[in-house]
Amino acid sequence: MDHEDEFLNAFFTQVAQLCSDKAKETVEKERESCKQMQMGPWGMLLMHLPQIAVAERSYADLGFLNTKNKGFLRKDNSLKTVYESLKSDLKRLEEMTKGTNSIGTTVANVSSELCQFITARIQLIDFYEKMYNMSVNSKVMKHQELLQHIEGIVNCYLLSCSHLALTAIKTSLTLECEILVQLMKAQVEVQNWRFLPTLMALYGAQTRMSAWERTLQSKESWKLGFSATFLKANQQPALYQWLMKLRSAILAKCSLYFHTTLSQQASPGEMRSIMSKQSIDYYHKIQSFQRKYDILAVLIIFDSRETENSGSGYRHPARGANSFETFPVVVCCPSTFTQKPSVHLDNIHTKIKERHAELLAMDKVICHKSMKDSCTYSFHNTDPTMTLVIVFENGKQKDKETYITSFMLDLSMQIRCNKVYECLKLSK
Repeated sequence: MDHEDEFLNAFFTQVAQLCSDKAKETVEKERESCKQMQMGPWGMLLMHLPQIAVAERSYADLGFLNTKNKGFLRKDNSLKTVYESLKSDLKRLEEMTKGTNSIGTTVANVSSELCQFITARIQLIDFYEKMYNMSVNSKVMKHQELLQHIEGIVNCYLLSCSHLALTAIKTSLTLECEILVQLMKAQVEVQNWRFLPTLMALYGAQTRMSAWERTLQSKESWKLGFSATFLKANQQPALYQWLMKLRSAILAKCSLYFHTTLSQQASPGEMRSIMSKQSIDYYHKIQSFQRKYDILAVLIIFDSRETENSGSGYRHPARGANSFETFPVVVCCPSTFTQKPSVHLDNIHTKIKERHAELLAMDKVICHKSMKDSCTYSFHNTDPTMTLVIVFENGKQKDKETYITSFMLDLSMQIRCNKVYECLKLSK
């Protein structure tokens, strides 16, 4: 390995470790040692490298999101603008140095591949922005669309940054993209009530996060900027912390949707202990609400009409398809509610079918008062295929409907992870 490649390898390793100060010092030392080359290709490349180190540090610290300006991204000095400016400079440098000499060829190749890397970064910023806007504006998270978006970025840059000196930053980029792919897959699978694919996606995200963490062997102390709410005592960058938070939220959701299956594998005491360690213990929350307001039942019903291979557990692919209920019960509290023949389930199924389009909008709680059965049914979708249903007796408490509506909307927002996506945008 010649001197230039050795230097670039050391520099980009420091960038990947988010040691921006150390990386800048490395560049300064290199510039001092080769003053006579400052106007040549190598010197021109060295001029741009510190900006890459600073930009990458800011990116990992969620510096591409800001709440001060009216726009989602800063109009003047946003990180996206910094990356775009860097990309233009490196593109010019590539054109100027191409075919000049051996060092010029190295500079041109590195500049070209850095342009690819920066383009991927810009597209990832757009992806995070899309997630945030989706959570704030529509409340309905289109995870299949998000999955296709991030898979498109992965496929586009799979073979980019092949220069050996860029291995470290390519590894970080790849791991980040793969983590996002696995988390979006987990979201798609859990809302389609697929047990094993959900667990595999969550495991896939965790293994990649562990691998990414091992690459972040930064000795620099993190300065608590606008990411203070994330970092506190933890030394990992804000972006990593946010991805961990999203994974924890999906795991909590998984623990709710597959609560019946999981509870069959552990004693009630063990199950309570496991659930209490989740970021949110949804089942306990539902249980407490049901008891406090003397609710007949709180259920989550799965609409299987447009999904395949769904269910509360694992089914070996060699086994034939089982006859499957159209509206199986995912969660029921109290569990005794569904253990005896009941007119309630028929009423619930009928209303889900009748109000399907309204439920998909996820913008309001839909109520149906049955005078015949002396009870009211409230419906709200937590996901496109999952309907939260609360059944309560008519006229017992004046304000009960208000509390129920508030509870359903809040619980659904949490289950959809909207609040986690909204955390992407941090205040200074």
